[in-house]
Amino acid sequence: MKSALQVLLGVLRTIIGIALVVYLWRSGAIDWATMAGLATRWKLALAAIALLLVDAALLGWRLRVLLDPRGFHLPMFSAFRLTMIGVFFNSCLPGATGGDLVKIYYAAEGNPGRRTEVGTIVLLDRLTGMFALMVLPLLLAPFFPDLLRSSAALRAVLWAAGGVAAITVVAALACFSVRIRKSPPVDWAIRKLPLGTYIGIMYDTVHAYRAHPSPLAAAVGISMLAHSAAASVAMLSSLATHPSEFAWKMCVVIPIGFAVNVLPLTPGGLGVGEAAFDKLFSLAGLTGGAEALLGWRLLTILISFLGLAYYLQGRKRFVHEAEEMSADD
Repeated sequence: MKSALQVLLGVLRTIIGIALVVYLWRSGAIDWATMAGLATRWKLALAAIALLLVDAALLGWRLRVLLDPRGFHLPMFSAFRLTMIGVFFNSCLPGATGGDLVKIYYAAEGNPGRRTEVGTIVLLDRLTGMFALMVLPLLLAPFFPDLLRSSAALRAVLWAAGGVAAITVVAALACFSVRIRKSPPVDWAIRKLPLGTYIGIMYDTVHAYRAHPSPLAAAVGISMLAHSAAASVAMLSSLATHPSEFAWKMCVVIPIGFAVNVLPLTPGGLGVGEAAFDKLFSLAGLTGGAEALLGWRLLTILISFLGLAYYLQGRKRFVHEAEEMSADD
């Protein structure tokens, strides 16, 4: 019954995503003829593909940096392969299981006593990326004062991004607090709730970074680089599909559009992301937002088949405990 419900939910999410794309097409927000620009301006497409691979390598590096202080070793090439498998599941499969869950499954392989800890670090890796995605447009916005003055709605969106970033910082500080960790309510929840043991492991895993702030700061910095690469891909897609509409100010709204695109409403954000890009571009006085994301999506699907190749190689152990590696040496 549970499996059938998951399949039904996956199908429903896919239908909603396709329906949103069809609606955008019928409303004129998507002009499929412009997508031919990715083929006719193939040099831009090749540059975008190269940046997508750089983006994947950076995301793998970020996870590796977060695993290191917890006594885990993730080789760089294994980190890249794990990231590409996640990209494939995020981009190509309509089911309810996303790339993050697949990454947790593969990262925990071979670590039976520390699976919850590894899974928590993978989730922390994603949350670090989301935090950077909120902060990046705030850092770029001051370089476009005319854009901020011209759109009150865009200013409101940036304030919302800043609010999400602030909440994330407060939540992180709460997890790092020794007083909160030892407080009676938290202690009771860990001891008494049905999943309290797992909650305790997850809490303690995040709390341990209190003594290792440098990897967290490094992960945020790496995320900035990765998001910049991904945003550059969307900008190249815009340049290929709407060369007369290209403007540097789109770099302010693209990260916010990506944040909406990762919401698990439809598979890979299909339709939801395009609608968000179309609206955000219009707030910036631009057109072609939906096509910019569609181009990014098509190119991502293209490279995701590399992740499929890694997936078909079968289950492998990606993450090792550092002590094991030292013993092997």
